Amino acid sequence: MSQKSYSAYSAEEFVLDDLFVRWVKHPNDEEVASYWQIWLSNHPHQEETVETARYLIQTARHSDLPALSSDEISTVWGRIRESLQTMEDVRPLQPDVRAMVGWWYFMRTVLAVFGVIALIGWALWMQYGPEQSVWSVSTHAYQTRQIRLPDNSTMTLYPNSTARYARRWSDETPRAVWLKGEADFSIIHRNDTSSARLFRVHTAGLTIEAVGTIFRVRQRPTGTSVALTSGQVSLLVKSKDPIRLKPGESIEIAAGTTKTLP
Repeated sequence: MSQKSYSAYSAEEFVLDDLFVRWVKHPNDEEVASYWQIWLSNHPHQEETVETARYLIQTARHSDLPALSSDEISTVWGRIRESLQTMEDVRPLQPDVRAMVGWWYFMRTVLAVFGVIALIGWALWMQYGPEQSVWSVSTHAYQTRQIRLPDNSTMTLYPNSTARYARRWSDETPRAVWLKGEADFSIIHRNDTSSARLFRVHTAGLTIEAVGTIFRVRQRPTGTSVALTSGQVSLLVKSKDPIRLKPGESIEIAAGTTKTLP
């Protein structure tokens, strides 16, 4: 089943989308930011919807307010009830009717507040709960796992490593894996080799772009090494021109410098 196009998304659906949430929470992720900027320039009618979704996510992120004491809660609700009973459309009524209508406004306000809280909680649960849209796979010491990715490429994850990727890949979702540790990749070749369709592996300070390729990535505290077995890859390092490897070549990148490995 094909995934719904972003051009038809509502604000609530953007809130539940991992790629969109990553853009809002990590605006310095150059690739993801570039993707959404280009997408917005091609879909200007969605700008208001996108801004609404961004506001919902940012509001949820900063919702950790200090708890009120019971006395403070009673004072707040009392002030709300008092203000509701002095509203223009309530004031002309008889006192007993005014009190009843005031309570109705009060309950409606309470339900609206809890409705917003429930929506944000549900969105966060959908985003990070058991059915979240991002898989996170980890291995412990002495464990190796072979994983089939959404496009049928394969990844062999070596001990003490973690990989994250979207559960479903579509024409509007980058084929990307965020890796911490060591892994082998065997990438399915696609006829469309445009930049948006390339397979990418992201590590700290380095992105590997691949087409129909077999390669290994090893991330260590001292740097990241890439060894190409077949096909072709380009290495993207911040503020540097892309580095292209040939089959059989290995390279290590540490602190912005590159070194060819034997």
